[in-house]
Amino acid sequence: VPSGFLSLTFSHQIDENLPVCPTETDGNSCTTPGCPHQHFEGMKITGDKLLVQLGTANPGKTPDERQRWNDGLRGVLKDLRRKNTKDPTGIALEIAKYRRQFLNDDSRVINL
Repeated sequence: VPSGFLSLTFSHQIDENLPVCPTETDGNSCTTPGCPHQHFEGMKITGDKLLVQLGTANPGKTPDERQRWNDGLRGVLKDLRRKNTKDPTGIALEIAKYRRQFLNDDSRVINL
Protein backbone atom coordinates (compact mmCIF):
# COMPACT_ATOMS: atom_id res chain seq x y z
CA VAL A 1 0.00 0.00 0.00
CA PRO A 2 1.64 3.28 -1.10
CA SER A 3 1.05 5.22 2.13
CA GLY A 4 2.04 2.30 4.32
CA PHE A 5 0.48 1.49 7.65
CA LEU A 6 -1.06 4.96 7.89
CA SER A 7 -3.18 4.25 4.79
CA LEU A 8 -6.95 4.28 5.15
CA THR A 9 -6.71 0.63 4.07
CA PHE A 10 -5.56 -0.23 7.59
CA SER A 11 -7.60 2.34 9.52
CA HIS A 12 -9.99 1.20 12.23
CA GLN A 13 -11.40 4.74 12.29
CA ILE A 14 -13.83 4.06 9.43
CA ASP A 15 -17.49 3.61 10.39
CA GLU A 16 -18.94 1.07 7.98
CA ASN A 17 -22.46 2.23 8.84
CA LEU A 18 -21.91 5.93 8.11
CA PRO A 19 -21.83 7.12 4.49
CA VAL A 20 -18.81 9.08 3.29
CA CYS A 21 -19.50 12.73 2.56
CA PRO A 22 -20.57 13.02 -1.11
CA THR A 23 -18.79 16.37 -1.40
CA GLU A 24 -15.51 14.72 -0.44
CA THR A 25 -16.04 11.71 -2.69
CA ASP A 26 -16.43 14.20 -5.55
CA GLY A 27 -12.95 15.48 -4.69
CA ASN A 28 -13.99 18.70 -2.98
CA SER A 29 -13.64 19.91 0.60
CA CYS A 30 -16.76 19.76 2.72
CA THR A 31 -17.63 23.12 4.24
CA THR A 32 -21.11 22.20 5.48
CA PRO A 33 -21.34 22.88 9.21
CA GLY A 34 -22.63 19.81 11.03
CA CYS A 35 -22.40 17.60 7.95
CA PRO A 36 -23.78 14.23 9.08
CA HIS A 37 -21.47 12.20 6.86
CA GLN A 38 -18.09 10.62 7.47
CA HIS A 39 -15.06 12.63 6.29
CA PHE A 40 -11.67 11.42 5.11
CA GLU A 41 -9.86 13.52 7.70
CA GLY A 42 -11.73 11.73 10.48
CA MET A 43 -10.84 8.34 9.04
CA LYS A 44 -7.10 8.95 9.14
CA ILE A 45 -5.08 7.03 11.66
CA THR A 46 -2.27 8.67 13.60
CA GLY A 47 1.03 6.98 14.29
CA ASP A 48 0.13 6.69 17.97
CA LYS A 49 -3.24 5.06 17.26
CA LEU A 50 -1.61 2.68 14.80
CA LEU A 51 0.90 1.54 17.40
CA VAL A 52 -1.81 1.03 20.01
CA GLN A 53 -3.83 -1.08 17.55
CA LEU A 54 -0.80 -3.14 16.53
CA GLY A 55 0.41 -3.61 20.08
CA THR A 56 -2.89 -4.51 21.72
CA ALA A 57 -4.14 -6.98 19.12
CA ASN A 58 -2.84 -10.18 20.72
CA PRO A 59 -3.12 -13.02 18.18
CA GLY A 60 -2.60 -15.75 20.79
CA LYS A 61 -5.42 -18.27 21.04
CA THR A 62 -4.44 -19.88 24.35
CA PRO A 63 -3.17 -18.32 27.58
CA ASP A 64 0.31 -19.69 26.81
CA GLU A 65 0.28 -18.23 23.28
CA ARG A 66 -0.93 -14.86 24.59
CA GLN A 67 1.87 -14.83 27.16
CA ARG A 68 4.42 -15.80 24.51
CA TRP A 69 3.13 -12.96 22.28
CA ASN A 70 3.38 -10.45 25.13
CA ASP A 71 6.90 -11.56 26.05
CA GLY A 72 8.06 -11.40 22.44
CA LEU A 73 6.45 -8.01 21.85
CA ARG A 74 8.17 -6.67 24.98
CA GLY A 75 11.45 -7.88 23.49
CA VAL A 76 10.75 -6.13 20.18
CA LEU A 77 9.88 -2.87 21.98
CA LYS A 78 12.95 -3.15 24.22
CA ASP A 79 15.15 -3.56 21.14
CA LEU A 80 13.49 -0.55 19.48
CA ARG A 81 14.11 1.55 22.61
CA ARG A 82 17.73 0.42 22.65
CA LYS A 83 18.06 1.57 19.02
CA ASN A 84 16.22 4.81 19.92
CA THR A 85 13.64 4.14 17.18
CA LYS A 86 10.81 6.66 17.52
CA ASP A 87 9.31 6.74 14.02
CA PRO A 88 5.81 5.16 14.13
CA THR A 89 6.28 3.58 10.70
CA GLY A 90 9.59 1.98 11.73
CA ILE A 91 8.03 0.68 14.93
CA ALA A 92 4.98 -0.62 13.03
CA LEU A 93 7.24 -2.45 10.58
CA GLU A 94 9.01 -4.24 13.44
CA ILE A 95 5.75 -5.16 15.18
CA ALA A 96 4.33 -6.46 11.88
CA LYS A 97 7.52 -8.44 11.28
CA TYR A 98 7.22 -9.99 14.74
CA ARG A 99 3.54 -10.76 14.12
CA ARG A 100 4.38 -12.58 10.87
CA GLN A 101 7.08 -14.59 12.66
CA PHE A 102 4.82 -15.36 15.63
CA LEU A 103 2.01 -16.59 13.38
CA ASN A 104 4.39 -18.17 10.87
CA ASP A 105 2.27 -16.55 8.16
CA ASP A 106 3.56 -13.77 5.90
CA SER A 107 0.02 -12.72 4.98
CA ARG A 108 -1.01 -11.88 8.57
CA VAL A 109 0.61 -8.49 9.00
CA ILE A 110 -2.01 -6.65 11.03
CA ASN A 111 -5.23 -7.44 12.81
CA LEU A 112 -8.11 -6.35 10.55
